[in-house]
Amino acid sequence: MMSHAHATTGAAAWLAVTATVPWAAGWVPLPPGEVLAGAVATAGAALLLDADHHAGTIARSLPPVSRWVARGLGHLSGGHRHATHSLVGVLGAGLLARMLSAVRVPLGEEEFQLGAWLMIVLLVAFAAKALRLTRGWLSSWAVSLTVASLAAWFAPETTWWLPAAVVLGCLCHLAGDALTSQGVPLLWPLRPRPALATPLWRNNGHFALPLLGNAGSRREWFFVAAVDVYIVWVVVLTAVQGATGTLPGVVPAWARATA
Repeated sequence: MMSHAHATTGAAAWLAVTATVPWAAGWVPLPPGEVLAGAVATAGAALLLDADHHAGTIARSLPPVSRWVARGLGHLSGGHRHATHSLVGVLGAGLLARMLSAVRVPLGEEEFQLGAWLMIVLLVAFAAKALRLTRGWLSSWAVSLTVASLAAWFAPETTWWLPAAVVLGCLCHLAGDALTSQGVPLLWPLRPRPALATPLWRNNGHFALPLLGNAGSRREWFFVAAVDVYIVWVVVLTAVQGATGTLPGVVPAWARATA
């Protein structure tokens, strides 16, 4: 799956799970600020598994830091689409996010979420690059630093929602790649070989349900277009909800729970 598709499906998944507006499931209802901040983080997290490719789009998202991250991750994972594209990779990303989200430093009478802020800076850079919102190092750093600072301010409870966003984004990445012809080494480091290879289970141990065909196919772009429409709808309604307190005729679950 292409990078744009990964970013949008990650954001859409977070919105569907946490938003309390029409056409969102709201299974884990959150206030609007954390819904929107989490959508940005999840969009970036849905690209995190591709940070194992030192020459990929993501490696050029926040120079020179993103290239250092990509080279290091690629070395540790054994190359592109190896350890990172597995359940082990998702678990590792979630644990890293949990550890970073706990790193805080005193700032006056408050604490600054340094670890979460640093991770969100990188995730925002990933998402912005994939969605072609930034060009060059200056815009990449400006957008990433600004959005990460806003997220830390308006959605301060990163200790739990940031790891959740990272895990959800990574799972979306695996699902997206599994819907293409290449599939994913889901059980790495195990690479079980089927008795009879099929498009669903290949000789190299990759699993797939190739409904979208090859990455970048016309089917993928139609799918992404529908996801983009959904994101715009939920984001607009959530922003209205945050500005007004609620939507006409709708009382969000988080508001009911805290009433």
